[in-house]
Amino acid sequence: MVSSAPNNPPFPAYRATDKGSFAWDSTVRRWPNIIDNAFNDFKTAMEKNDNADARREGKEILESITTLKNEIAGDKPLRLLLDKDSDVDDWNRHISNYFAGVTWFTGTWLFNECYLYRRLREIYIMSHFWKSYDPFGEQKLATFRGSHGSVFDLARKMPEMIQPVSEERKELVYQELLQVCLWGNATDLSLLTNMTEEDIKRLQAVEKEKLAEQKKHILVDNIDEIWEKLKTLKDGRVDFVLDNSGFEVYVDLILADWLIQSGKASKIVFNCKTIPWFVSDVIPQDIPILLDACLDRTFFPDNDKRSAEDFEALETMVNRWKSYIQDGRLVVRAHQFWCTGLSYWMLKTEAPDLFDDLKQSDLVIFKGDLNFRKLVYDCDWPVTTPFRTAIGVHMAEEFTNVVSLRTNKADTIVGLKEGVKEEVEKHATPLEWRCSGKYAVVQYNRCPQ
Repeated sequence: MVSSAPNNPPFPAYRATDKGSFAWDSTVRRWPNIIDNAFNDFKTAMEKNDNADARREGKEILESITTLKNEIAGDKPLRLLLDKDSDVDDWNRHISNYFAGVTWFTGTWLFNECYLYRRLREIYIMSHFWKSYDPFGEQKLATFRGSHGSVFDLARKMPEMIQPVSEERKELVYQELLQVCLWGNATDLSLLTNMTEEDIKRLQAVEKEKLAEQKKHILVDNIDEIWEKLKTLKDGRVDFVLDNSGFEVYVDLILADWLIQSGKASKIVFNCKTIPWFVSDVIPQDIPILLDACLDRTFFPDNDKRSAEDFEALETMVNRWKSYIQDGRLVVRAHQFWCTGLSYWMLKTEAPDLFDDLKQSDLVIFKGDLNFRKLVYDCDWPVTTPFRTAIGVHMAEEFTNVVSLRTNKADTIVGLKEGVKEEVEKHATPLEWRCSGKYAVVQYNRCPQ
């Protein structure tokens, strides 16, 4: 069994002390940009507030955000959390037991990045007027608004995809939808600075020809193996451990809709984050906000150019999704384990209730880059390490069937066949294929039980 600890994973952890690395770049460039955007959005929200006391408190919040930014720049030690939220004891235990004395540069990139978002949460939870404020809410909505072309394209295609068809036709639809669900992860707001607008549009494409081209960029492709599980599934339970809100969760909803309409699943569980997290991650309130936005005919740009059929297709589909929530076929929930700084290797010991519940699922789909990093302990594995090894013995042997849909936006990678790394590096730099979001993996571990 591979040994590990949060600050000492199975292979060297990524740390900002490695100057020039993606972890270093995140710490010195990306995080300050994220903090600045949160600062500016909050300043706008504060100034619009009619309550003078809320505005006064808002100025203190702005000072706290600036203090956090300066802490990172000064490479200060990670301190214990000061608020009284329900997860604070776990966070402080993790800091004391595993990361005592580490700084913003010397701690693992994974833990420190999670700690950054929990520290932002601390600022608001300790306030009086701003406890429920989402510092990334406006960014999430604005990005979804910009995805309007693909939103309507998929809505128009949905009736054809969910009509009763043969198993062979279902497989073709599955192949297309899984890729759409994979590449929908392109619009990660915490990493968007790496991609051009043209890159994002390309990765949100739903046309079959473009998806066929994109398939060439999937470095580990277990799409067919996942279908072998799905084609025998009837009225099962499928869990999504969600990543980004906006367009990505919109396509997650489309895949969930297809799973229900095709008879593969009778229950879908959407596992969200408990707090605003990594800028664009889904918190429970994002789902009704997105559904209401889709039903608002003034929300998307150029709506005056849309046909009545366009609106009707979108509204029919979204109202069906609302009915799933109402009758319990779609459950939207959150668990605080998803907002710790720990690898999922520790799911069984840190959150046994969640581990045991997810074991009841027929398939758990982990979306996005951060979930992948946590699944494989975010360390410098040899790239040919089997996915089954990298997710740890509890997840591999005792859990359920695990899928990871991930566009590559960080260094860690496993599961490559011999020679794939060398072949891809003939036309892409390591930073491009590992971190730019232009390449992806679809990985699957079938539980032996």
